[in-house]
Order: sequence, then structure tokens, then C-alpha cells
Amino acid sequence: MGSKAEASFSRKVAAEFLGTAALVVCGPGTAAATVVIARTSGVAFSMADLGVIALAFTMVIIAMLYTIGHISGCHINPAVTLALAVARKARWSEVPGYLVAQFLGAIAGAFAIWSILEQPGVDAGLGVLSYAPGHTVIAFCAELIGTFLLVLVVFGTTTDSRATPGWYGLAIPAIVFAVITVVGPVTGAALNPARYLGPMIAVAALGGKTPLWQQVPTYFTATFTAGLLAAATYAFLRGGKAGPAQVRTEPGRQPAQVTQQPWTQGTTMVDATVLRAWIRAASQAVDDNAHYLTHLDAVIGDADHGANMRRGFKAAVMTLDETAPATPRAVLDAAGQAIVSNLGGAAGTLYGTGFCQAAEALGHDATISVRQLGVALRAALAGIRELGAAAPGDKTIVDAWGPAVGAYEAVVDAGGDLVAATRAAAEAAEQGLRATAGMQARKGRASYIGARTIGHEDPGAASTTLILRALATTAAAGTATVGAGPTHLPGNGDYNA
Repeated sequence: MGSKAEASFSRKVAAEFLGTAALVVCGPGTAAATVVIARTSGVAFSMADLGVIALAFTMVIIAMLYTIGHISGCHINPAVTLALAVARKARWSEVPGYLVAQFLGAIAGAFAIWSILEQPGVDAGLGVLSYAPGHTVIAFCAELIGTFLLVLVVFGTTTDSRATPGWYGLAIPAIVFAVITVVGPVTGAALNPARYLGPMIAVAALGGKTPLWQQVPTYFTATFTAGLLAAATYAFLRGGKAGPAQVRTEPGRQPAQVTQQPWTQGTTMVDATVLRAWIRAASQAVDDNAHYLTHLDAVIGDADHGANMRRGFKAAVMTLDETAPATPRAVLDAAGQAIVSNLGGAAGTLYGTGFCQAAEALGHDATISVRQLGVALRAALAGIRELGAAAPGDKTIVDAWGPAVGAYEAVVDAGGDLVAATRAAAEAAEQGLRATAGMQARKGRASYIGARTIGHEDPGAASTTLILRALATTAAAGTATVGAGPTHLPGNGDYNA
């Protein structure tokens, strides 16, 4: 990966470090401060004190969701990160970095509590948690149930495109507040391995009361297990696919016949089956990421891009199922017409025109070469640029589609096959998407808010990246199968705690 991708990951890790540190400072820090006050005033710890602690956690989670959610996803919890990775909602390659950042952030946050409260804070435990000896089973169940509810809400509000957009910022902190008030009296309500371990390490290093290290396995086993159970439970509730070859159909429709065409290294021809599989995979990718696209559009647009893209591409899939076009040209034209008619907004016209222009660049042959597909992609780019009067750097679809076409053509010119060319196109599109964060929008509704668009990725470039990655996924899957698996952007717009 290039330096841009590495820098992006480093920012994600830094965000997780700071977010987890803030969680510990404000959550366990409030607990420690409450104990300090209780000791100096002689007032016994009460439910009101527990409510203040729960409120502190709630408020810091809300703050971090909207501060670093768009950077790292705001996991700030190893149990959440692991569950998302198992559910294929986060990259496995990023998991080690996230976990290290979260645990180090928790330790740093605990030391920050000490810097604020000094020795009385250490004497109060810096928010270290424990349960009554002899109650291991009860403690395990409390942490398991509490963390399960937290992670289940994370999945339901941030990974499902059917969720009401924007409400994750209330739902996740709300469940944390509710769980703490019930689980807190039993275990202190860790719900988070990093939040649990960080204060223990700091207290031990600062010479405080020796933590109950023998309880670590109970907390860790309960929280990590709960995260995995929540991921599996929501996969069942959501109705997720069992595997990448499963066919998705509209209610009341019979599944389309699954057609397989083995790929081999050096593939040079593309037929209608391949392109129909691409459109279906793109539709699935858009559906899986609709919430993410809507979030991006809400920041700099009118918050309808995800819903519009999902509607348009579902219509394209239905059209292809009903008409079964037999040539690549016919597939692209039918998809383009369906998108124009159903997607809505500027994106509908742009994407629809792009696919129709791609079709116009092809003849009526049953198969096309990899190079001809590149010509079609170039024609789509030209149509999009002409219609939108957009140039590179304007923070639009063009900033992802343009680099992708160039990368595709470069691989083909070097003798590469379909798999290599589409992979290069997807990677270039993603780099183009990331680059839009540093641009000021000069076209469309986003241009109305001027410099405030800087720092936010363009939703059109994001949807383009999904579409082109779906093409790469279709090519690399080993078969051109109707119903290729879901495609997610890194971080995939999941805003979690």
C-alpha cells in the first residue's frame, strides 16, 4: 500500500488511541472522582452516584462518536473491533493496530486521571473494577449480557443500511447508560476490555492497591465472547447471506439461474453474464453501505445519496433479471436506463448517463475484450464529466472514476488480465476517494457550503469506489456468479463505540 493508505491507517489508530483515552478519562475518571468526594464528605456511594458515572460514559461516547467516528469508526472497544472483523465489517489487517491503540489509549487515559486527581485518585483506584470474590459466575453473566446488548446495538444502528440514519449517536450511548445502571453494582460494568485493563496497569505502576489480576480472565472472556455472540445474533436477525454465492431476490420473485464461468489467470474476454454479476454485486455493495453513503451526504449534501443509490441499483438488478440482456452492450444500456429512471437526483443522471455511454462505446458482440471494457469505462467517465461539467479536483464522482480508468488502462497496456486491471482500478478509486477529503467542493449542492466541505470525503466518490470494487470482486471471486458477496469500504462508515 502507498503512503496515503498508510497515513490514513495511522490517523485511524491515533483516533482510536485518543478516543479510548478520552473514554477512560471521563468514565473511570468520574468514578474515581466520585469515590474521592464520597471519602472526603463521608457520604455513602448511592444510585445517584452511579447515575452520574453512567452519564459521564454516555456523554463522552456521544462526543467521541462525532469527533472521530468519521476517521476510525470510533470503536474505542476491543470487543467491538473484533466482532466487526468477524462479521466482515472491518478489515482484519487493521485489527492488531486498533487493539494496540485502544489498550494503550486506555492506559494513557488512566494516567491522565492521576494527573488530574493526583494521589487521592490513585487511592480511589482510578476507576479500577472488580467483583465480590466467590461470585465469578454472576460477574461473568453480568459482563456477558451487558456487552452483548452494547455490541448488538452497535451492529443494529451502524452496520445495517435499513437503520434510521444518524441515530447511532443516541442509541449507543443510551444502551451504555442503561447497562451501567444494572451491571455496575455487580462488576462495575466494564463492557470493554481496554477500559477494564488500562486503570489496573496505571494503579499498579503508581503504587496503588494491588488490582485483582485473577479476575482478568472473567472480564476478558465475557466481553470478547459477548461481542462475537452479538455479531452472530445480528447476522441472524438481519437475514445475512450464508456465503458469497447465495442468490438474493426481491420478495415474490424466483431466484435467477446461477451461471458459473470459471476464471483463469490471463482472462481476456467478458460476456453479459460477467457484467450482470457486476451490477448485482454493485447493488449489494451499495445496499450494505447505504448508511455510510447517507452519512457522508448528510455532512456536505442533502442526506439522500445512500437511499437513492440503493433504489437505483436494485431497479437495475430487477431490470436485468426480467430482460436477461445477452450482450455486454445490452447489459450496460439496460442498467443505465434503469438507474436514470429510478435513482433520482444528480447521481441518477450521472451514473445512468455513464452506463449508457459505456454501452454506446461497444458493439453488439456477445463478448468483449478486457481492453474493450476499458474503452467502455473511459466512455462512462467522459459522459459523467461532460454532463456534470466536472474536472479532477472538484470533489465529485470524477475524482474516483478518473484515476480508476487510468489505472485499469495502464494494467491492460502492460499485458495484465481482467483480475489485475479491475483490482488496480478499485485501488485507484479508493485512493481518489481518500483524496477528496482534502478538497473543497466546486460542483453540486456541496459547493454551497464552500470551505466546510474540506475534511469530508465525497459521497459520489465513495459510491463510485463501491461500484468499481464490486467489479474487482466479481472478477477475482473465481466464478462469475449471480449474487457476489458484499463489498465494504474500510471503516465502512461504521460509527461504533
